[in-house]
Amino acid sequence: MLDNRKLWITIALGNLSGLVLLDETILSVALSSIREDLHLSATSTHWIVNAYMLAFTCLAAVGGKCMNIFGLRPTLIAVGTVFAGASLAAGFAQDGATLMAMRVLQGICAAIFYPISFAGVVSIYPKEEHGKAIGTLASVATVFLAAGPVLGGVIAEYVNWRWVFWINIPMVVVSVATACVVWKKLPHESSLPNVDGVGLILMLVGMLGLIFGLMEGVDYGWSNPAILVCLAIGALALAFFWRYESSHLDPLIDTNLFRRPRFLASEITILVAQFSKISIALYVPLYLIDELKFTPGLAGLSVLCAVGPFPFLSPITGRIADRHGARAPIVLGAVALMAASFAVGIAMYLESLWTLVFALVLWGVAIPFNFIAPSRLSTISVPVEKQGELSGLTITARLVGSTLGVTAGSVLLRTGLGFPSIFWLSGMLFVLIAVFCFWALRETPHGQTESSKKFPGLRRLLSA
Repeated sequence: MLDNRKLWITIALGNLSGLVLLDETILSVALSSIREDLHLSATSTHWIVNAYMLAFTCLAAVGGKCMNIFGLRPTLIAVGTVFAGASLAAGFAQDGATLMAMRVLQGICAAIFYPISFAGVVSIYPKEEHGKAIGTLASVATVFLAAGPVLGGVIAEYVNWRWVFWINIPMVVVSVATACVVWKKLPHESSLPNVDGVGLILMLVGMLGLIFGLMEGVDYGWSNPAILVCLAIGALALAFFWRYESSHLDPLIDTNLFRRPRFLASEITILVAQFSKISIALYVPLYLIDELKFTPGLAGLSVLCAVGPFPFLSPITGRIADRHGARAPIVLGAVALMAASFAVGIAMYLESLWTLVFALVLWGVAIPFNFIAPSRLSTISVPVEKQGELSGLTITARLVGSTLGVTAGSVLLRTGLGFPSIFWLSGMLFVLIAVFCFWALRETPHGQTESSKKFPGLRRLLSA
């Protein structure tokens, strides 16, 4: 077992990050059963999902620091215990308030689990294998993502919705135990916490105000005073956070990372890729149900042609990024996703099912390149001791991308522009990503594109 330490750690931490993804998707199918059993209003049901996502999004950037401050093993034990306890209590909940409170706890734990799983795996691989590490981790985790809706439906229909939460317990216990047994403490892991309290408060206020405003703006109206106040407070707090952290000797988040074009390009690419991913996952099934009159089950299966390739292509994408560098996979992936997104919109406008299937398959093949390659680029841009902080920032970019995707889609549908407009917007964003990354990733610090070091042909292909 110890001879295969990297593999076992990757599987164990991949299971934990996959568990976070599972908790996002497995609940959606069981919500109607929960609402009926607990006699919940539509608003309360809505917040069973949003309470988790709000806590997760607001704390992910901070959660990534826990590995650097406390060490991976103590963090996993503490967070795993709380997560298992919250899952147990959620399953026994007799009212909506208790369930929402446990969902907040689960979201806080997810905000720590997800980034330190990423950071933990990356920290044990050399830089030249970071793409392989991230691809393997994503392959394990996305199996849970694809299984979530199916598993949730089976549990809700044939067992009991409470097992949607209880199923977490044995999985988290086995995964945490495995990771703790095979993990070796890293030299930079500190036993004494050093937390920037002012920065933490500013970040929490900023993220809470901004994400809450974006989540609820569609329902309450963008001119609602409460929404405007939330957005204003969030924006101001994040502006003060940025200014404060820029001059702090030991910042919570090193904002100087965003001054590096390569790092900025990778994070923006991940944000837009997640924007596209949530649009596919949420609005394609809605289109199939509302416009083409598919059953929910058939609509869910139809989306598998888009998300199905991810677990299989992630390791391959990682190896390509290791060998070719970041520029070629990201730019070419963005171009393919641009074409796929426009094709999805056209297929919806023409109501052509086979064109839609083709577009979804193209999207599913291309999307790993705009997740795995930029994630690898981020990891090689910072030292090992900052991997936890980096992973938190990357997860935050993904979660903000999800929030923006849901918000933009809701606004476009409510204004009467229809489902195609969502994917045309996504396609235009990928045009910007392709252009920006073509510029930002044009050179390494030594004046050479990453891909040109081993593959001069790719340099000629991507040179202006």
